[in-house]
This record gives sequence, structure tokens and C-alpha cells, in this order.
Amino acid sequence: MMQQLIDTLHNEQHTLVVLHDGRVTTYDGQGVRRLYNIMNEEPELLYDAKVAVKAVGRSAASMMADGGVAQVFAEYISQQAYDTLTGAGIKVSFDKKLDHREFLEVWRKLGE
Repeated sequence: MMQQLIDTLHNEQHTLVVLHDGRVTTYDGQGVRRLYNIMNEEPELLYDAKVAVKAVGRSAASMMADGGVAQVFAEYISQQAYDTLTGAGIKVSFDKKLDHREFLEVWRKLGE
């Protein structure tokens, strides 16, 4: 099922794809802002969810951990985000893991 989320992320050019209770929800725009909105408006959407996302930094990782996400795929992930997610027991896969400086450059290019 995670591969379907990854394919949706890549093929449809979304920034965030969430699978919760058999329902796939897609989001565009700034990923961190979307996660913040989800945490405030419908936090149950993240509980035990599988998430595919363009880029995960420390703030997004903290929100995912606090929300109870079960599994994350990221095209780009910072080392700090990786440590936060794995430290919370979340299964993590990624295309590229970057140090903080490299991640900030990618993050800016993505318009975050």
C-alpha cells in the first residue's frame, strides 16, 4: 500500500499523501503548513496513518510523531527528522537523507 502512496506523490505531483482507515487524502502546497492544519483541524487523520511526503524536516517529523503516524516515506528527509521519526518508533523510508544545510536548500527550492 505504501508504494501506491509513493506513486501518487510522484505521478500527481502532490506534496503530501495520507492513508488513514483505507482512505487516501492528497494535499498540495506547503507540506509543513498542511501538517499543522491537519494537527489542528483533524488530528485523527494522522493516527496510525501512512504518509508520503516531498520533504520532511524536524518540525514536520515532530508533528508526525505527535500525531501518531505509523509509517513515512519522504523524497527528502533531514537527518534530524529521520532521528525524530525513528526515535518515535515510526517506520521510515526515503530517497535522499540530507544534513541540515543541504535540507534547507532543498526546502527553499520546494517553496516551503
